[in-house]
Amino acid sequence: MPYERRVDRSNPSCLIFLVDQSASMQEQIVGAPVSKAAALAEQLNGLLYELIQRSTKSLNEPPRPYFAIAVIGYRTEPDGRPVVGSILQIPGATGPLAWTTDLANHPLRLDERQRTPGDPTQKFVVPVWIDPVSAGGTPVCGAIDQAGRIARSWVDRYPDSFPPIIINLSDGESTDGDPSEWAGRLRGMTTSDGNVLFFNLDLSSSSAQPALFPSAPQGDWNRFSRLMFDMSSPLPDVMLTAARAQGFAAPPGARGFGLNADFRSVVTFLNVGTSIGHMLR
Repeated sequence: MPYERRVDRSNPSCLIFLVDQSASMQEQIVGAPVSKAAALAEQLNGLLYELIQRSTKSLNEPPRPYFAIAVIGYRTEPDGRPVVGSILQIPGATGPLAWTTDLANHPLRLDERQRTPGDPTQKFVVPVWIDPVSAGGTPVCGAIDQAGRIARSWVDRYPDSFPPIIINLSDGESTDGDPSEWAGRLRGMTTSDGNVLFFNLDLSSSSAQPALFPSAPQGDWNRFSRLMFDMSSPLPDVMLTAARAQGFAAPPGARGFGLNADFRSVVTFLNVGTSIGHMLR
């Protein structure tokens, strides 16, 4: 069966996050008093830290290079020109991918937080790699194209690895064309362990009922929601198990797709979409 390859130093894992940075991401996310852009930045920073911890076998050694990670932001300039590129700032990086070892050594900064509001004695420090941005349009095709270039290079270099996982986090319809053909090319790439996985989380607030990991589109979905669902890969067994552990039915055929996501859905979606930590060795 596919999607069973364990992650190790010979066959590491590639994770690519596509982050919508368009103007509509200034809107408040459901379930928290922050913007969608700020919520995504917070959760991605937390996930990057968790991936570093998953890669750490001992306090006496640095994180192992189990994960290579790209975070690609996409928006447009006021004149409509697309801005698509890495939003990780890692010194010495020669491309968009950063290894967990590099991330551990080069956070953008360390922020001090209060565990208990109003109590200055309850402080802790968190690493930050990503800041929120929200301006312009939504060039989804350009973002998927860049993800495809990264994934193509990866499967050529690591043909026996667990396939790259690409997670698109967006709240708007593409402003640079129909992304379905680009998504099809992405999903068509393979390693010996299966096809590249492409997941989509829709943070818009349409009139449809919220959904997470559905196996079929619902009658109240609009054209854009159906398109994102159609572009999304089915969850492999390891992720179906993770989704069920979170309390979701996740029947066979459930896809890596979420609709009308609130703050808690972002957390769940990212956890399920990257649930290959137990496969480390």
